[in-house]
Amino acid sequence: MRISSSLAAFMVLLCGTSSCVSSIEPDVEINASVSEDRPYYDALTKATRERTIFKDFETRYIMTATYLSPEFRSAFAARLEQVYKRGEPGFQEATAKAGFFITLNAPGGDDRIDLTNAHHWTVMLETKEGPMKPILVKHIDDKVRWRPFFPGVTNWSSEYLVIFDTPSVDANSPQMVAKTAVHLTLANADAKVGLVW
Repeated sequence: MRISSSLAAFMVLLCGTSSCVSSIEPDVEINASVSEDRPYYDALTKATRERTIFKDFETRYIMTATYLSPEFRSAFAARLEQVYKRGEPGFQEATAKAGFFITLNAPGGDDRIDLTNAHHWTVMLETKEGPMKPILVKHIDDKVRWRPFFPGVTNWSSEYLVIFDTPSVDANSPQMVAKTAVHLTLANADAKVGLVW
């Protein structure tokens, strides 16, 4: 009988500690993860494209690009208010312009993931007028700030804000008469990656 009461106490302890991060303090509220924040997660999923580039049987890099559409920015602002309790707009440099949050990750670290190096990378947005080069490719350093919003941000990844001098639109929005796809191209010596929203 003693074994069963010890087993019961162990099960209660296990159940109490195996759940998600929580607090027993009533005035502590744990922020939802990206996947638990359904409105933000849905907007992020819709706005994000990910590709893994393989060459010679090895992973060269993993590329994740999030289109900073008006719909995504709205969800981002709501999550920013929820997480940091301040409603400041994010991505001020990209206000009303087509912008992308890009994460590059190369196993073992690699110079190939420096998107700011125009000698190694070409970044273009396809428009009606033809291919357009970005007006800004900015390396983003503050990983702690961006992790609650972009799950691909790791200690080994490199993040970039890429902005083009063209208006930001909700690709294929029901309100648009003519559907407009957004085409982003990133190319380097390993591959040319075309992403479409």
